[in-house]
Amino acid sequence: MKKNKLLILIFLFLFFIFSADCLYAASEIAEFLCDIGISYYKSGRYDYAIREFKKVLIIEPNNPTAKEYIDLILKQEAQPQTVSSEKIVFESPVEPERRSLIIQDALDKFSRVEQQKLAGSQIPAVAPAVVTQETKEEELKLEKKAKVSGIKLSGEVQMGVGLIDDDAVWKRANFDLNEKNWRMLSDAAFNRRENTYDPAIFDRLRVIVEDKPETGFGFHTNITLDPWSFTGKSDKVTVTSAWGDKVDVQLKYWSNTGYTIGEIVNTNLTGNSISIPELKVKDDKIGPITIPGAFSNAWGQHDQFTIPELKIHRQFQPLRELWVDYKQEDLSFKVFPLAYQDQAFTSDDPLRISNNHIWWEDSPWIRRWKPGNYNSWAIPTDFTKGYWDNSLSFFSRDSDGTCLTSLRGFSFNLQPVDKPSLAFTVATPQDLWQDYAEVDNVISALRVKTRASKNLGLGATYTGRVGFNLNKSDQTDARSHTGAVDLRYEIMEGVLSSLEVAHSESKYDLTTSQYKSSKRGNAYYFSLVGRYPPETIIDLEYGYDQIKPEKSEDFLMKYRAFGSHMDEGFDPAVSSYRNTRRDAFWSRHLHFRKPLESYFAGLYFPSLKWEDINSCRIGNGIDIGYDTIGLRVESIWVNKVENLFDIRNVHRVDGKYVETISRDEFTWYITDKLTSKLLGIYQDMPHTKAGIDPFIYSTKTSEFLYNSSILDGKDPSLKTGSLGLEYVFREWLSLNGVWEHTNDYCLAYDKFPSGVLNDSLLGTTYTSYGNIYRTDSAWLYDQYLFPLPPYSYYDIYKLGLRLTPIEKMQIYLDYTRNEFESAGQIDDNMNHIGLEIAYYITNKFGFYNRYTYSRWQDLDRLRNGITKPRGHHNFFSELRYTPSQDDELVLQYGISGRQLFTTVTTDPFGGGLSSIDTQHITRLFYRRKF
Repeated sequence: MKKNKLLILIFLFLFFIFSADCLYAASEIAEFLCDIGISYYKSGRYDYAIREFKKVLIIEPNNPTAKEYIDLILKQEAQPQTVSSEKIVFESPVEPERRSLIIQDALDKFSRVEQQKLAGSQIPAVAPAVVTQETKEEELKLEKKAKVSGIKLSGEVQMGVGLIDDDAVWKRANFDLNEKNWRMLSDAAFNRRENTYDPAIFDRLRVIVEDKPETGFGFHTNITLDPWSFTGKSDKVTVTSAWGDKVDVQLKYWSNTGYTIGEIVNTNLTGNSISIPELKVKDDKIGPITIPGAFSNAWGQHDQFTIPELKIHRQFQPLRELWVDYKQEDLSFKVFPLAYQDQAFTSDDPLRISNNHIWWEDSPWIRRWKPGNYNSWAIPTDFTKGYWDNSLSFFSRDSDGTCLTSLRGFSFNLQPVDKPSLAFTVATPQDLWQDYAEVDNVISALRVKTRASKNLGLGATYTGRVGFNLNKSDQTDARSHTGAVDLRYEIMEGVLSSLEVAHSESKYDLTTSQYKSSKRGNAYYFSLVGRYPPETIIDLEYGYDQIKPEKSEDFLMKYRAFGSHMDEGFDPAVSSYRNTRRDAFWSRHLHFRKPLESYFAGLYFPSLKWEDINSCRIGNGIDIGYDTIGLRVESIWVNKVENLFDIRNVHRVDGKYVETISRDEFTWYITDKLTSKLLGIYQDMPHTKAGIDPFIYSTKTSEFLYNSSILDGKDPSLKTGSLGLEYVFREWLSLNGVWEHTNDYCLAYDKFPSGVLNDSLLGTTYTSYGNIYRTDSAWLYDQYLFPLPPYSYYDIYKLGLRLTPIEKMQIYLDYTRNEFESAGQIDDNMNHIGLEIAYYITNKFGFYNRYTYSRWQDLDRLRNGITKPRGHHNFFSELRYTPSQDDELVLQYGISGRQLFTTVTTDPFGGGLSSIDTQHITRLFYRRKF
């Protein structure tokens, strides 16, 4: 039976290949435009060549010839290496009208050439090197036609089916399965321990109707039918436990898994909690289930909570985005009844007190207010404080990684030339299971800027957030206000100083008078940013990160020195600093492969740019309750030498030393063929405190977790030295190698797998101003399984061999030997050998195969005392057929780091594995854009 189903899938794949081939002749047109672009390139007309290759990528986004020549041109024109063919094309999305006009224009030219060939005319082998006035006028007409306002219809269709364990599956998807957290220790529901992954099997119809004129009224509507459009929830019931405690339960269901979501719910009387598992829904019902409470009595007994049978009331929510806007030359206004988190206001003040967060994190704007609770049966009585809760907003994502919590609100922008500008946004979040009329918090943000003189800019920012207690007649339960003023002064050309002073006041749990609390605090920031050769930088939108060499510059040095202070009481409720303060784990290693390209292929490309990720790969140390000073100096000799030096020193505001982290990254292009890289990191840390982990902290409280294995007075400082070389023997053959000597067992692996062994309990109490409060107690366990401070040194050896034996084929062989044998599959530092082969047989048809043999100290075996690494085999294969620039057919077997589409969940350089063992899953997808 399984073989028959597999044959059906293969038959469908081949049927679509041969039936869709006649749908569109875009590849022939692309080849025709490539010939024109190559002729321009050979004659030195690089600007005209790029224009033609851009057309090719508009018609056929994955055309390798166009990408190759664009990259060659950029190198010859001394562009910075962060610029690529992908960036050129996808920085400015192409309207459907413009795409069709370009295709039609190319078809006309192609037809004229073919007619001349039939007539026996002599056609030059390459296009003429001179662009005529007629050609320029044609392009101007195309540009003008593409800008004509009108209602535009676009969207996508996806159909997917899979075979898993001899069963045909039409719908199974959950982005959270990609997260290597507690699921690695569980077999429940779809959890497969170290082989847990998102199957991402689902159908989708997305229709976008919009009118986006340059001026006047416009609108945008996104209607999406996919499994996340079908949700449900039970009635809210109060369950009484065996010991008389009570808990409010409302089960939340979504169609992508057919299960309810897992939640931890606090009880009403004692402060106990229950962990509701993911429950299978059958006939719109959940059967009765008994769940133990987290607390136990002196005899080790747990309270028991029996949830009765509950009916799931299904909901259909196809509308994802809806807004109406109005634009003038210097003014815009937008009302968005439903929108994604990208409508949150991100302030450009130095401290970014609105919407600061790392790229993979949910926006603080889409979090709910969770009111506090009076635990009247606790002995003595205590109170659990309210907080801004991201448990649903972070978790609720589709398989693209898109956060599905919506924003409802409006925004206003006034930006007249050479006059003060104003930007204002008001919004409230709505999660997937929240009624539209329900509002638990409202956010507002205002930013005013003006240019006092040519080299002096002034700004002011305000953010406010109000939370409501829905259990107490929607009374105001929380208020938070933050105000800041900043200035930018360009002392001399190329030297910019910035200063910001901020103040916040917050009041929480206002509906419980005895336990209401308040916070008040200030924050200060000063920086000096410069570049040499000098050039005005006060107008750069992204500041330091936007400073790059100009085409005419062979050398650039830029620097940034800063100091910041945030009181412990400073509380900007719409910004989060706890993840931007630290280094991304993959930034602590050397890489030779290009980022992002391993994750995306075919119709879709990353919505994230490398600049978005690169800007926060090195942490800045800034957080609430910390004093930080830092210095960064980057020097670039184009195509010769690049060097980045960064150092930051962090103390708590009470003077306690936190860390000093310094790094130097050096790249030397020794010859046209040989490139060397050096990386050195030194993280100086204070000696350990017994029972407190030196690195892993709560992103909710910023407090470091309990770790009973940590002894007192040990040195946890980290040092890393790494050397890498890459030699390009021929255009078709290159070899790279990396040697890393380090004692970093934690930060360089994103705390994986040691951080998986954690737990928390809402059970610790403390006293403040005469009141007793209950808070989370989070800890790590079984950490003796991993090295402890002082950390010993070990070595990592990595090799990568790239072969391009024929055009459109690439073979990559990589090998890693890591003496730290617990390093897991989160990136390519796991002990492994891998072989991948990618080949586009034609412009329409290609395949990708990846085999990885890895060795790992499996976490379950390690906890059972088995330290010997075990071997794992992973095979993944993908066939991809793209009959036109608008549709594709994809057949996949297995699970690897490369998915049909995904956000970057682990290593953006593509070294991670979603599963370390071969998964016998076959998936067939057809996707079409329109």
